[in-house]
Amino acid sequence: MVSRRNSLTLSVSVLLLETVYFILGRDMNKLDNLGWINNKVKRRYNFQNVGSSQEQWETQISTENSFYFSDQVIINPHNAIVQPKDSPCSYNCGTVNCSGLSIKEIQPSWFPNETQTILLNTNFISRLSNSTLSHLEDLLYLDLSDNKIELIEIQAFDGLHNLKILNLYNHKLKFSNSNEFLRIFEPLISLEGLNILQDIDLPKVEMYSFKFLEKLPTLRNLSTEYDLEILSLGKEFRKMPNLTFLRLSGSVEIINDFSFTNVADLIELHLEELDNLHNISQAAFWPLTKLKVLKMYKIAISAQNVFSLLKPFENRQMTEISLHTVSSEFSRSDPRVEGYVTSTDTKHLLNICLETFTLIKCRIYYFTPDAFQYLDTWSKCLVNLYISFNPIQGNNLCFERLLNMKTLQQVTVTNVLRPCFQYESFPNSLSENQDKYERSQACLKQNDENSLHENKLTSKQYKLNLFQESKALLAQDDNSCALHEIIRISESIKYLNIRRAIVSQHMNCNFVFDGAQNVEYLDISDSGLKYFTGTLQGPVSLKTLILSGNDISLISKSYLDTFSALENLALANCQLDREFMSIHSVRLFQNLTRLQQLDLSSNLLNYLSTETFMYNKHLKWLTLAQNQFREIPFSLKYTPELEVLDLRQNSLNTIDMASIHQLDKIVTKSGHLQLLLSGNILSCGCNDLQFLHWMRLTSVTFDQNGNFTCINHKGERTYTLIYSELDALWRDCWGSFFLYLALIILCLYMIGISLAFIMIKNKKFIISYFSQILGLFRVHTKQDYPIGVYIGYSDRDYLFPCTDLRKFIESSIKLKTFLIDRDLIASVDKASGIVDALNASWRILLVCSESFLKEDDWSMFTMRSAIYIQSPANPARVVVLVHKDCLHLLLTALLSSVNDENICVVSEWAMNYEMMQMLTTRLT
Repeated sequence: MVSRRNSLTLSVSVLLLETVYFILGRDMNKLDNLGWINNKVKRRYNFQNVGSSQEQWETQISTENSFYFSDQVIINPHNAIVQPKDSPCSYNCGTVNCSGLSIKEIQPSWFPNETQTILLNTNFISRLSNSTLSHLEDLLYLDLSDNKIELIEIQAFDGLHNLKILNLYNHKLKFSNSNEFLRIFEPLISLEGLNILQDIDLPKVEMYSFKFLEKLPTLRNLSTEYDLEILSLGKEFRKMPNLTFLRLSGSVEIINDFSFTNVADLIELHLEELDNLHNISQAAFWPLTKLKVLKMYKIAISAQNVFSLLKPFENRQMTEISLHTVSSEFSRSDPRVEGYVTSTDTKHLLNICLETFTLIKCRIYYFTPDAFQYLDTWSKCLVNLYISFNPIQGNNLCFERLLNMKTLQQVTVTNVLRPCFQYESFPNSLSENQDKYERSQACLKQNDENSLHENKLTSKQYKLNLFQESKALLAQDDNSCALHEIIRISESIKYLNIRRAIVSQHMNCNFVFDGAQNVEYLDISDSGLKYFTGTLQGPVSLKTLILSGNDISLISKSYLDTFSALENLALANCQLDREFMSIHSVRLFQNLTRLQQLDLSSNLLNYLSTETFMYNKHLKWLTLAQNQFREIPFSLKYTPELEVLDLRQNSLNTIDMASIHQLDKIVTKSGHLQLLLSGNILSCGCNDLQFLHWMRLTSVTFDQNGNFTCINHKGERTYTLIYSELDALWRDCWGSFFLYLALIILCLYMIGISLAFIMIKNKKFIISYFSQILGLFRVHTKQDYPIGVYIGYSDRDYLFPCTDLRKFIESSIKLKTFLIDRDLIASVDKASGIVDALNASWRILLVCSESFLKEDDWSMFTMRSAIYIQSPANPARVVVLVHKDCLHLLLTALLSSVNDENICVVSEWAMNYEMMQMLTTRLT
């Protein structure tokens, strides 16, 4: 459903679809006849086919601010309502959408007072309680279809005085208590549409009382079951003067002369799913003097019998008569009993001034030449003719007469033969049917043995046989092909669909469609056509041409030149020659300058000329699906308006960067481009990082949400969405290399840091070493100093350094010691004495007790003097002996000047083995 207002949401679109076709009865004949609408959908939403149109179905009902559903039903899109917190439903524009939420019981609080539409379909509701909806005075549409409703309480519909449409399709109610339902429906004084049909696949609930209809005087549209043997619409129907549409289903067996007496004002009558019906009186339709539309679906009566019932409509003007699956035997009928239509059968039908006639799946085998002989009435009225899925055999002379009726605009005579391959129509729906190709191939395998044998020939043998066969064919009947074969049709025809209506035809002659200048749509797919070396002239206004399913392995380069107005072209499964398309594809489409949609799917093509679409700059939709292309086979610069490119089920593994740039350029200019790639085995290896990165960032839209099968760099099958974060793939591809590189750099960095650290910590040793090498000075030895070890200590903690420590150094290490309390002369200044003693000592041992670092008056002077005295000539001169609890008290300058090896940490002030070893190695 297309709306002119962008603000229309999905729920409102659904509402438009349901309501317009429920009330107004718009036509869906084209979709219905082509088998595009499921019968359950039609029964549920109660579509009415009042008119007919072969154009693409579209309903646009809008005004500047409102959407109209019937004469009184108006929904304003600005009337937004607030969603209650406890409700599972969605809200928009006066619509409460509770569809498909598995709801078992509904609550009044879910529906604000201003609600106009409620969608409760496809749930598990079994009971409608009193007063649940009574506060909704503005409610116009209520959909309760596809539930399990078994009980409606007496006051369930109280307050719904303005309700226009009630959909109870697929209910489980029993309308046996007429008085009860009379009270239930009494408040619905404005009801115009009521659907109480049941699902055809579920057990039937018998309905035989319609007394409740007496309370619905405004009802215009009724869809209901009837389950008595004889159809008898009682007096209650007389109390509905506005009833114009009636859809009947059920277990009726007989329709007699009086069945429709009380509904004489009907305009549209649908008889559907009456499987038990076996007798319709010849006078059954006489009361229906105003009837415009008669539709019969799945009725167990032969079509010939139905034709004989049409006498009451003679010399009347009607909109449509449709017979769909009307046959005494649905599975297989005997042509000797039915299916043989003569002028006797059609005499009443041809005297009705009818706009649309539909005959689908009625098992008609033969029309005699005189079956459509008297067409005076139809020639003035008939606009649309649909005859499909009937195994018609023999003479087609009768159809030639039909094609020359002056008012005829749309003709569909299709599917006389069983189809093997299914094609999508224009405009393409783009639905993804992945197994379509496999099903069609399985069907094609059932061909005769000669065809199978021919398919097994090598390419060279096949081309040789084809050349010889075509040469012989073109050589014969030269006289006949020298002349034009003229096919005359009515100038009023705009739409002509004869798909699978022709057994076989060679197209090597010049065919002229006389009167086809207004034909805009021509479908001759699956018609056994071959050898397209002649011409097809006449349809100069043709916009859509469908040739799919024919043998176009031999075609002249100029065959399409006569279709200069063509916008849509389908050449799917046409056995197009690879070599021909790779060389002459540019010339084949050269004259189609208005082309917008092109289908070349299922031709096993592997190459096209790069300039193929040089002259087709308006191309918007292109499908190359189910071929063998390894890349995009044409230059995208010639298709700037492209919107859809279908490359499904080909041999693509990536897209080159030139094509990527062109795709981005197209989507940037147009704002929309859809690229379909499913069915290809893409590559997601290390060489495809740019392609995968582009897929993640581009504005191009992909099918399957961009998740395609691909082969990774390890040869494993995976999916592209796994690499939505390319960091993982980058790590797999380049992670090891850059890891090793990073480790090498880290090692070099650590080595550099270590060397710098060593150089800083051992600066004096290094200077000393190189100074010696360069001969700048000589490293001092202990023989150069008169004192071996200067012991600095605290006056408070003198006992350990003056006794145990001194004895160990003097006796064990054999070094002379200097103790300030013993060796400093009293007459000498203490500061000068300390400095002189330090300068004369080989090693300076600082006993850093807590009192030395905190309390001693000369400790700071001693430490600074010791640091100053250190030189490259004696770099390990200062040794620090510190208690572990006093480490944090050491001067920063001392720590930075003294080598770490010369800082000895002890746990106690006692000469143990560990301390003796430390002192021995550092003082000697």
